[in-house]
Amino acid sequence: MAKRARDLSLTLHIGLHKTATSYVQNLWDARRYDLMRAGVLYPVTGTTIPYGVNTRDGAQSGQTLFTRPGDRSALVAELLEEVPPSVSNVLLSAEDFSLPDRMSAEDAVGQLATFGSVKVVLVLRRQDTWVESLYKQLVDQFLNYETRSFDTFLAERGPLLLDFHARFSPWRELVGPENFHAISYDDVAGGAAISDQILRIAGLRAPLPEAPADQSVPRYESVRAVDTIGLRVLNGYRLATREMRNRTARRIYDVAPAGDIALMTDEMRAGIQQICAPVNERIEAEWFTEPVPGLRFGKPVKTPTCAEPTTAEMIDYLDQVIALCEDARRFEVDQAPLP
Repeated sequence: MAKRARDLSLTLHIGLHKTATSYVQNLWDARRYDLMRAGVLYPVTGTTIPYGVNTRDGAQSGQTLFTRPGDRSALVAELLEEVPPSVSNVLLSAEDFSLPDRMSAEDAVGQLATFGSVKVVLVLRRQDTWVESLYKQLVDQFLNYETRSFDTFLAERGPLLLDFHARFSPWRELVGPENFHAISYDDVAGGAAISDQILRIAGLRAPLPEAPADQSVPRYESVRAVDTIGLRVLNGYRLATREMRNRTARRIYDVAPAGDIALMTDEMRAGIQQICAPVNERIEAEWFTEPVPGLRFGKPVKTPTCAEPTTAEMIDYLDQVIALCEDARRFEVDQAPLP
């Protein structure tokens, strides 16, 4: 098995979150056998929870079990067993690799050192739009229990999250500049184009054949900014089961007012751009061979056009959210086994 691994090239797509990762993972999942026939394995090994336990359709996290703490040698062995003789390239994708508190680059690359070569692909997104989208996703996830407001989250987590050069240079140093590939989300025309670039890096010998007309790829839609208000209340209840938490979250989406709110102020955006523009210029010079003006904050941000909810609408919304959360808590207490 170790000899077989030395003949394989591994491409590790490490994120970021909110850069079409769910889309490309869903696409590769749907085209798994087409990819295999083209010489690239997108494995089943390392995947985890089925879609049904997520609050919205289309959510998945690729081979996220490879990002969990602990000894992953058995998981690597299972992956190698899955590789058919006709395949020489393996593609893993899990955005949790990019979380600073999940695992180190040394740990991630070290566990996969049995492969003949390891390439890393990182999709970057301008920090102002990215961190807002990340916050909405974290608020929506079970067991994060994120209750901070966006401005507090940004003040406390921003310094660690937003310096992409400092965060991801260790990955580049470990695999070497020739095996480290950066893609600018803001300079690529959508998830399909991002997928094509990653597949070429992973060794796809020819374009995939056209998908069947009846084959659709699930899309993962982010929660709205107004939803984060209700979800923060929900997270404060710390419901014990994923199923109950997600069932309650879906009901919270349903009772949200029609309008939306703005999480990021103009002052916040200007501050992020002032801090991150020099970082991104350095990234462009060192990690890219072509200009990436979108990563340099080169495009104006589209602001929400819908009206904000009124104060009365927000009060009514929060009343309904609290009632839903209280019902969920009572249900869990009633269902709890007796001591």
